[in-house]
Amino acid sequence: MLKMYDEQISAINNYSEGAKSWMPSTFSTGPWQTPYNNFREGMWMFSGQQMIPNRTKQSANYNLMQGMLSIEKQGKGAKKNGMFAMAKQNYNEWIVLKKKYEVLIQTDSLLQYVLKVAQLRYTYNKEKLSNIYKAQADLFELRNMQTMFMADIRMKNVEINTLMNIDQSFIFDIDTTLKPKHYEIKLTDTALIASSRSDIKQYDASIDLVRLQQKVEQSKRLPDFGFSITHMQTYRVMPMPKLYSAMAMMVIPIAPFASKEYKANIKGLNNAANAISFQKKSLINETAGMITSLQTQILSAKKQLANYKENIIPAYINSYQAAMLSYEQNTEDLFLVLDGLKMYRMAKMNELDRLNTLLNLQVNYEREMEIR
Repeated sequence: MLKMYDEQISAINNYSEGAKSWMPSTFSTGPWQTPYNNFREGMWMFSGQQMIPNRTKQSANYNLMQGMLSIEKQGKGAKKNGMFAMAKQNYNEWIVLKKKYEVLIQTDSLLQYVLKVAQLRYTYNKEKLSNIYKAQADLFELRNMQTMFMADIRMKNVEINTLMNIDQSFIFDIDTTLKPKHYEIKLTDTALIASSRSDIKQYDASIDLVRLQQKVEQSKRLPDFGFSITHMQTYRVMPMPKLYSAMAMMVIPIAPFASKEYKANIKGLNNAANAISFQKKSLINETAGMITSLQTQILSAKKQLANYKENIIPAYINSYQAAMLSYEQNTEDLFLVLDGLKMYRMAKMNELDRLNTLLNLQVNYEREMEIR
């Protein structure tokens, strides 16, 4: 995808070289002042004509085409930013999936222990067979979830391989270490937004291009020059003197009937530049609002995660451990133990869902600010 932009940039460079070319020479030949009834009484003419390009006009056209380069470069930067965000989002979702899989492995081990205790109690007629089947069903359901998460992890592997343009079957692992990011405390700076976003810089490049187009239109006021040389000779045995003509030419574009077009174009391009400027301001304003909203959501997600870590998860662990201890002492039912374990697992999954939300919010912030 990015190589496509490189080829387009190379194409513009090549096209711009043509802006300095000359118009092709014109050559003509044929009879001149020849009577219909006697061809040999006439003369034969050779004529050549060449227009000389105005260097100021050539430079204006060349600069205009070079101005397109910046638009393509910023377009490449915007596309790269979006693709980096896709890669980071897939990477973060992979991290969360691995952590969820670890929770399933942990609860699988705990559930196996509970099942062993229940089967032992059943041999002494202290447990119901239906409860044991319920525990076995929970275990098999848990392993189905493990299979599902492994498939999801594999999908993230394929998606990242695709973004890296490598073999989709290539298998690798990732580092699940998360570095803290404190985007919620940063001030929203519109100047920083304008200087960091490639798509906003693309608006600046578009305005510059419009100004270069105006210079091309302004250069149309300048005259163009050319020359024409003509040679004539007869067919007679006693020919008349050979004749020639040498003419200089000048195109005068400042005449009122010829200047209307480029004057109108210059005014229209002013309007186009103003329109692009308003689009840029609108995007900056929209981005600033989006960033402020993301910071609020990031702060909220962090508070929720802290509540899960400090209060909710410990409470569910204590609930399960208390139920298990009572069950081992024959004062609690297996159903409550299984319910406590399931509630703990669900709470951990909810915590990781909040983590996934936080990581995605951070990726969205980095995309809005174009942070790599």
